[in-house]
Amino acid sequence: MRLRLITTAAAVGLLAALVAAAGVWMWRDQGPAPSEPVGTVFPTARALPAFELENHHGEPWTRASLQGDWQFLFFGFTNCPDVCPMTLATLAGAVERLDADGGPVPEVVFVSVDPGRDDPETLRRYVEHFNDAFMGVTGEREAIDRLTGSLGISYSLGQPDENGDYPVDHSAAILLINPEGDWQALWQPPHGREILAEEFRRIVRRYNEANQ
Repeated sequence: MRLRLITTAAAVGLLAALVAAAGVWMWRDQGPAPSEPVGTVFPTARALPAFELENHHGEPWTRASLQGDWQFLFFGFTNCPDVCPMTLATLAGAVERLDADGGPVPEVVFVSVDPGRDDPETLRRYVEHFNDAFMGVTGEREAIDRLTGSLGISYSLGQPDENGDYPVDHSAAILLINPEGDWQALWQPPHGREILAEEFRRIVRRYNEANQ
């Protein structure tokens, strides 16, 4: 089974518009930035619609669940042969580095777009393979579509083969939700744990400065 990636069209279009308007929030602290930014930070965080999914403990996971802490979101499915495990391993590495540095550590939420195969127990086993603190989430198709649509995440389910297996095409962006529960930033692949950790620190620093 080969996974074909779909670009996050809405996010790419938004990025192009922001660059054209010179409105992208660049990383300008005192002195030159150590490297050019890889992620895109929105000048104004994007509010999300109401939705209700279910986490791998069987508990409701709603817009309120995104509030209070920084969170990385990634959308995929547990039968993914390559992109999902690689991305979750990258997120695990970034979280481990941030934890070692003693700063804020974001939660990581893996949202499955394949609820037909990814029940709560399957999700729990899958995400805990990468980090015991990771959360798996899925739900009814309508609720998944409400959330993915608001975030510009594309996905599609392929036709089952004779064994009932089917591919899932999906966007591969990592999204960052701020403590108010709003969409703050995203990273398109390729992702790197060092990049994610460093740019997350900068986002938090700027966010805290703006909210003092």
